[in-house]
Order: sequence, then C-alpha cells, then structure tokens
Amino acid sequence: MEYKNAKQRNGIYYYPNDSFNTISIQLNFLVDNENDKAPVYDLLSSYLLKSNQCYKSDDDIEKREQELYSLQFYFSNFFYGKQRFFALNANMIAPNVIQDDYSKEAFEFMRDILKKPDFTNQEMLDLVKRNFLSGVRLSLSDNDSYANNMYYQMVLPDERRKYDDSTDIDYITNMIQSVTLEDLEREYNLILGKFINGYVFGNILEEQFNSFVDCISLAPIQPELNYSRNISTVEGDMEIEKDMEQSYIYVTYDIDKLTQPQIKVLYYILNSTLGLCYQTLREKYGLVYGASARIRQYDNKLVIYAETDKNKKEKFLQALDEIVADLNNPQLLERLIARAKDEYFADEYTFDEDHERIISSIDSFLLKLDDGLDRNEINDGVQNLTSDDLLQKTKTLRRKNVFMVRSEDNE
Repeated sequence: MEYKNAKQRNGIYYYPNDSFNTISIQLNFLVDNENDKAPVYDLLSSYLLKSNQCYKSDDDIEKREQELYSLQFYFSNFFYGKQRFFALNANMIAPNVIQDDYSKEAFEFMRDILKKPDFTNQEMLDLVKRNFLSGVRLSLSDNDSYANNMYYQMVLPDERRKYDDSTDIDYITNMIQSVTLEDLEREYNLILGKFINGYVFGNILEEQFNSFVDCISLAPIQPELNYSRNISTVEGDMEIEKDMEQSYIYVTYDIDKLTQPQIKVLYYILNSTLGLCYQTLREKYGLVYGASARIRQYDNKLVIYAETDKNKKEKFLQALDEIVADLNNPQLLERLIARAKDEYFADEYTFDEDHERIISSIDSFLLKLDDGLDRNEINDGVQNLTSDDLLQKTKTLRRKNVFMVRSEDNE
C-alpha cells in the first residue's frame, strides 16, 4: 500500500482495498488539551450518537443504523504527547459486496450525525452522564486500572491525563455533573473548525470516495504536530497500599530518543514470548504473573510493568538490572536483534490480512505518530538496523523511578 502517494481530497485520503468486505472511515480533529475540558469530550463522544436534529430519538438513530446494513459509528478522543485528538469513526458493509449502492444514504447519515447534533436534550445529557459514571465506577473497581492510573498521577505529575485525579469518583462526578448543554455546543462548534485529516479505507470505488468527500464537506487546517513534552519523572521509590491479592510494579527509565525502527525492534526484544521480560522475569526467575515494556516515544521513556508479589520487589529489580546488562552486551544484543527482526517480519507477513492493523497504521501515519514514516520506510529501517545503532541508545538507559501498588500487610 502506498501511504504517501495515496489520492486525497480536502485532507481525506483514499486507500482502496477490495480484499475486505467493509469500508472504514475516520475523520481526525485536533482539539485543545486543557484537562478541565476532558469531561466535555467524554460526554460528547456518547451524546453525539444519541441526540440529533434529524431524528426524534436515539431509537430512531439506531433504527437508521440498522437500515443502513448495521452501519457502526463511534467518536473517540485521546492524548498523545502535547496533542489531543477527537475523531469520528465509522464502519460499513461495502456496497460492492451486497450489490446495493446505499453509499449516498450512508454518507448523508454520517454528515447529519457529524454536523447536526441537537444540543437541547437535557434528559439525554443526564442519561449519558449516568452511563458514563457507571463505567467509571466499574473501571475503578479493577485493580489493574487503578494501579495504572496511580502510576501516571504520582510518577508523571505533569502528564496530560483525562482527569487530574483519575481514581477519585467524587472528583470525577463533580467534573461530569458540572457540564452543561451549552458547554457541549460551544466546544463542539470549535472542534468542527479543527479538522486536520482523515481516511477512507476498504472496498470502495473512487466515485464513492469522491461522493463522501463532497457530502461531508470539511476544510482541513494545517497544524504543527509536535509530540515532544519533556515530562518530568518523580525520582526514587514510591509505594502505596491497596486491599488486593497481588501487587503491581512500574519501573521507569530515561532513554535517548529512539527512531521508529529502533522502537519496533526494542519492543520485540522485550515483549514477545521469547523476549527478555517474559524469559528473564517469569521463565528464569519466576518473579511475575505477567510483565511487559512500554516505550513512550514522545517523552523518551521506557516503562517496565509487572504483576508480582510484594515480597519479590528486590529480586525483581535485580532481574531488571540483568535485562539492562543484556541490552548493553554487544554480542548478545546482536542475537537479540536478529531474533526480534524475525518476529517482526513474521508479524508483517500477515499485515495485509489484518484489517485493524492496517487502519491503525494508516492513522498513525496521518497523525505522524510514526514520525511521518510510512510502513515501507519503517520496514526498511528495521531491516537495516544494526546492533551498533541500537547499542548507542540502550547505553543511555537510566532508572528514574520504582513505583509499586502493593497488597496490604496482614495484621
């Protein structure tokens, strides 16, 4: 697939592929990332699918979706570095497959959902608030989610998060309940003026693509996408206790900025079933129930996370020192890179058959999450990566913080 040379109109890129029976559409908007607007975006994501000037009720909206061969809609919003994105996502059965060109009706429905929301429905807003807060309460009952939220709040205090405190239900409830219909309308009108790009992927003819672009009628802006943040990390060790059976540990390292090929290879070195996290922490020493590494490109950090027993903390840290030493052993690193490349390209072999991976890759390319490289350029970089290239980066690994949410001591 030619990412960079794809046809595009009005910032919407056309990626035809008749291997699939569906069409996937995404429209990206770059929005303000103040934390106090998080509840507005979260509520908008649901409200826009429930209240519209063209339909009397949310049941009528759902009925129309069913009439359009179960067309699927959702809105999403997420942070990446300095940026926050709001996106419309849609999936539909390809008209070419069912031999019924309903595309014009589907595109008009998408346009109406996007451009004609009804911001007068207080009853619906109240329902959306109740449903959202129910989901928050359910999430807070999950220990894994709780530990993850506490890590970001306590270790990366200036990280952009949806909420300044993601574990206090009273705080989140107050934030959600304070949102008004006027807040939703004002912010959404700003969002519509901040369209940056989008794509149409799947079994779709060029005339259908042009029909969509004309119907949706969006004018793209040209923002600067700069994700680097220099997020400060609280140094040293931190522990908090919670009533749960197992403990969660996060170890944060600084590392010099990695290229996309370096990120891909290091990910496989650490994370596959043959990777160092699994082989060293679980198979060799039996220290964890599960472990993984996250590479935070926009602030140059490597985070190794594990579910473990609170009494194994020191042995776990010693095992991590062994992993870092392995990453800085030139002869061993060369073998690790060769194995990681084999696994990476084995996964790439099935790429063209994986719908979700394709659209994720397209979106990453358009939003420059992969530094503006397309998949072919990344693959070439992985193929040509040497141990000396990666060794220059692994030598810069420096532990900054050890954070643990530990099970309480029995009295």
